[in-house]
Parts: sequence; structure tokens; C-alpha cells
Amino acid sequence: MSPGSCAGPTSRTASSTTRCSSNATCASGPTTHHDRRSNALPACSAPRWRSSICTPATGSTCLCCTAPKTPSPCAISTRCSARCASASPASARSARKRTTPPCDTPRHHEPPPLDGGDIVIGIITAILACGALLDEPAQSDAADALFINANVHTFDAGGRRAEALAVRGGRLVGVGRTEEILRLRGDATAVHDLGGRTVLPGLIDAHGHMAGLGSFGLGRLDLSQASSFDDVVAIVAERARAARPGEWILGGRWDHESWPQRALPSHARLSEVSPENPVWLTRVDGHAGIANAAALRLAGVSRETSEPAGGAILRDERGELTGVLVDNAMRLVTAAIDAPQPDTLDVLRQAQEMCLAAGLTGVHDAGVTPADVEAYRELERRGELKLRIYGMIAAPYALFYFREKGLLVGERLTVRACKLYADGAMGSRGAWLLAPYADRPTDDDGRPYAGLATMEPAFIRQVAEDGLRRGYQVCTHAIGDRGNRETLDAYEAALRAMPKTDHRFRIEHAQLLSLADIPRFARLGVIASMQPTHCTSDMRWVEARVGPERARGAYAWASLLRSGARIAAGSDFPVESHNPFLGLYAAATRQTADGRPEGGWNPQECVSREEALRMMTLEAAYAAFEEDRKGALRPGLLADFVVVDRDVLTCPPRDIPATRVLMTVIGGEVVYRAP
Repeated sequence: MSPGSCAGPTSRTASSTTRCSSNATCASGPTTHHDRRSNALPACSAPRWRSSICTPATGSTCLCCTAPKTPSPCAISTRCSARCASASPASARSARKRTTPPCDTPRHHEPPPLDGGDIVIGIITAILACGALLDEPAQSDAADALFINANVHTFDAGGRRAEALAVRGGRLVGVGRTEEILRLRGDATAVHDLGGRTVLPGLIDAHGHMAGLGSFGLGRLDLSQASSFDDVVAIVAERARAARPGEWILGGRWDHESWPQRALPSHARLSEVSPENPVWLTRVDGHAGIANAAALRLAGVSRETSEPAGGAILRDERGELTGVLVDNAMRLVTAAIDAPQPDTLDVLRQAQEMCLAAGLTGVHDAGVTPADVEAYRELERRGELKLRIYGMIAAPYALFYFREKGLLVGERLTVRACKLYADGAMGSRGAWLLAPYADRPTDDDGRPYAGLATMEPAFIRQVAEDGLRRGYQVCTHAIGDRGNRETLDAYEAALRAMPKTDHRFRIEHAQLLSLADIPRFARLGVIASMQPTHCTSDMRWVEARVGPERARGAYAWASLLRSGARIAAGSDFPVESHNPFLGLYAAATRQTADGRPEGGWNPQECVSREEALRMMTLEAAYAAFEEDRKGALRPGLLADFVVVDRDVLTCPPRDIPATRVLMTVIGGEVVYRAP
């Protein structure tokens, strides 16, 4: 008898749950407990589930015993068989022959959908298989919490739906029907009746900026609702009246493309209403800002100042400064800012509360500093870090940080990636293009203008090789078609020098692609980390920027998926809203919230709602090397999920943006409940 397997044959109870006969015994005793240290699942003795797990060529994990499977297609792993085989080899062979599915879904391999009274259970399966009564679980094996009477989208390969979830030790131990999951209730089990509401796997924003989100409301002016530059001037004037002489006025999120004239502003009026207080206001994309005369004076920026590499200092037709600085030129002003900064812990706390209320269970924080990492660690030490954070170290620290600190991989905080920049943004015309901008073909000196290279491609290659050597992930911001091509070239050169198959290099944004470069993502194994709401914000003017022909490669989600590429979806908050349901709507419709344009902008690049949600769950988890922990709802994975007021997979598309989050659950703990 193999360790942990049952001696007797299998039989079916009245409830149709697969289990051993009453006279069966286990080598480890009548019950098997979850090993919290290793997160291993106990041995399984139900051949129905074992025989229906399809093994991908790349290897995976047996849902019964977590032993790694051998790469033999559509067969039970010999490495699992010692722990998971039935006492009757002929019976097991017969079950395999009867239920093994074809390997036609290479990315995700799961047990079959529920039928009859079957229930998918990881830990509890072993208990049932060894003779424990389903309706009288041992108290030590009862669930910590049950979430019942729900419409659960599990996002496994078979598209299984369920009604209830059971949680123990922060992980899912049961996914199935309410009446069956209720049998896992013990004296201390919390039971949450969800009243038929929809449950989705925890939503992960694959590209956000926590400090940026949390800083608004803690001293920085939020200009996202300004409908004109007049509004911006009025808001600054009000702050200036209350400010101390010489106090910096800081703010951001203005978008000139949403104003009537759609022209970049000039500082003259800001300087009039705030002559004594320096003003610095960043554009919504974070790649440009406007300074008033006082700020320019303190920064030492004049009409004679030379533009730094990868930056632009904008001037009017007379050569006078407009106050607008783009990309690397922004540092001229930011280096001069002498203002008290809000406490980083308070900033991160505020951002976390906003994310939890939006239904996010994880965020890939793009561009954290070492100080940010320490702030996260302090929150974790205090037990205040609820979100799961995947940190990307900002470019200036990339090369030395991992050499000195190594990788940090934890339950709530992981830092094993860096963030580089190939170019700027299209809205401020800093994205690096293969041909000049259609609406600004020359710069102030009459030379062809095709955007900015904010970082040398040779440096991107250098960091990529270092990442391959040390094991950290490299994520590069690239928006323009040349920025993306140069980044792909740098990655390809690094991989030639240091071949590695599971590097998971990423390109953040990938907004405008040459059609010839789209297949390279899949071929090189590069993940496209994209933000659907960028499309619906930018579609008003993107054709004016690059022309209709090049715009065919803008936000090309469907083309990337067809080519075999993987896409992780996020929002780039606070550039866009952190509401993930706005991203879902944008990905599925390519329309504004009021349904414009009819049929969607370049609708051939729409994706289905299920594909979009997978980009926010399974694919976002994969993009962080965490697909074995999160992204779906099945036994053994983290109990991260969100409860919403409508089924976003079936409701009318126009209803998706109004989705209300009722509950956010992380590790089985309710961390947000709608008031």
C-alpha cells in the first residue's frame, strides 16, 4: 500500500461524492491534514479525478498530491502514481482509459466540470476517501469559512461553474455545490451566504502605481476632472491663496486632449495666479508636466537651457519657454522640489483601501523604490498589508538592488522584477516611433520628430542579461512602435547571449506595434502587459498622432492573442481609473461608457469578456510567476476572490462599468465589504 493511499476499492455514497468504502484505511491514519508549511495537499484516492487530469508537455502539478508530473501527454504521471493510485491497478487503468481527455488546452489543465453530485475538493478529498463522514467532519479538518449560494466562475480550463467555496488556512479546500460544501462546516466555521451573487477569482492589476494613487488626497491636487485649462488655473489659484509664501503647489492628472482646444498649455496664467509659489503639475500619463515661472526659476531652467537626452523642453514660436517639460526633462524641475512629502505608509494605506474597494486582490506596482519596499515590509510586519503586491524596482536602482538584496518572494509582498523605460507616452508625443508624428512631423528646430528614446537600448540589453543571470524579471515600458521594436531587439540579443526559456520578460503597455513585430512576442516568450482603458482614452486622437495605417497596430489585443502571445491586463492607475470593470468593458467593446463609437474603435481587436477576465486573473498571475498560487478558484490555490452585484460575463455590455463590488476576499479574509 502506497503512503497516504486507501487500501479498499472506491465506492459512491448517496451524495455521489467519490470516497473509499467504510472499511478502508490510510497509512497515515483516518484523516490527513494540510501541511501549512509546504502547502502540500494530502494524497488522493479518487481515481475519477486522477484519471481526468491531462498532463501538459511542460509539466504541471497533480491536484491530488502536488507531486510534479512528468511530461507525458494525457497520462497519469508515474511520479504521482505511487501516492495517488488506487489499490486496484486494473480499476485505475480502466478509469484512465474511460475519462482521460485529449490535450487540446495546453495552457490550463484541470479536473472535468462538476456533474451529478461530484465535488472538487483538494484537502477534503483525502479525508472523505479515507472514511471520514462528509456530514460530520473532524473539527480539526473543518473549513475556516464557507461562501455559499453563489454564482462562481472558477476560470479553470473546463469553464466549470460552482455554487460555493470552502477555505482553510488561507487556501481553497473545496469548490462545488452548496449542499456539499456545507458538510465541511465545523463549530467554528464562518458561513457567508452570498444570495446568488457572482464570484470571480481575485482581480490582479498587472500595472499600477500605488504611491501615485495614494498621494492624491494627501496634499497633491487631483486635476482629472478639469475640463479646460481655465479649470486648472482656478484650482491652482485657490490653493495659492491658502499656501504659505514659497510653498510648492503640486498636482497632476490633467489631460489637454480632453479640453476644447486640445493644445498643450503655457505657464503664463499659472504664473499670474501663483507668482510667489512654485507650481508643478504632471500630465495624466506622468510623462510631461507644466511648471510656472517661480518653479522654472528655482530649477534654473531658461530659454538657454539645453534639452537632456530623452527629454524635451517645449518653447513657443518666439522661443520662449511654455513651461511644459517632457520625459527626462521633467527631472530638471523635480530635482528642485523642496516640499514635505506625505508619509509613505499613509500613502500606501490609502491606495490599498481604494484598490480593495474596487475588487482588486493584487497589484503589480510598477517602479517602486527601495524605500517603498521597506514601507511595504513595515506594513506587512504590522499586519496591515492586505493586498498582494508584486513590486518592480525602478530603473535607477535595477542593477545594484538585486545584486545587494536578492529576490524577495512572500505571501503578501514579492519583489523580483525591475522596471525600465524605452520611451515616453503618445499623449505627450514622447513615444518613440518608427516614423515622425503625423500631427507634429518636425521639432522646434525643423528636424524630423519621432519621439524620445528615454533609455539606450544597449542599457536595456545589459539589464536583461543581468536579470537572466540573477533570476529577476525585466519589465520595460514601451509605447511607440520603435520603442517596442528596440525593446524586443534588446531582449532577443540578451536571450541569444544567455538562453533561458522561462524568463517571462515583459513589455509594459505595448500600445503601438508594427504588425511585423506582433508575432515576435510569442516567439520570444515576451509577455505583453497592456491596459485596456488606454485604448478608450486615446482612441479620440491616436489616428491623428500616427495616421490610420499605423493605428491598425494600436492596442492590438486580438492580434497578439491569435499569434500565441500572453497578455496581462492592468490599468496604469492613477493614469487611468483603478476600477477593473472599466478595463473589462474597454477590452470587450473598445467603446466609451456611453457606447461610442458604434461597434467600437477598430473592433477587430476586441477580445471576449472571458479572455479579458483571464488577462486580469490567470495571465496576470502568470506574468508574476504565480500561476500555481492564484488566478483561478480551485482547491490548493489562495482563497482570493471578489463578489459583485452582477454577472459581468453575461450582463449587457453597457452595464459592466456600473458593476458594484460587494465583497473582496484575500486569503479567505473579508478585507472589504460594501457599506
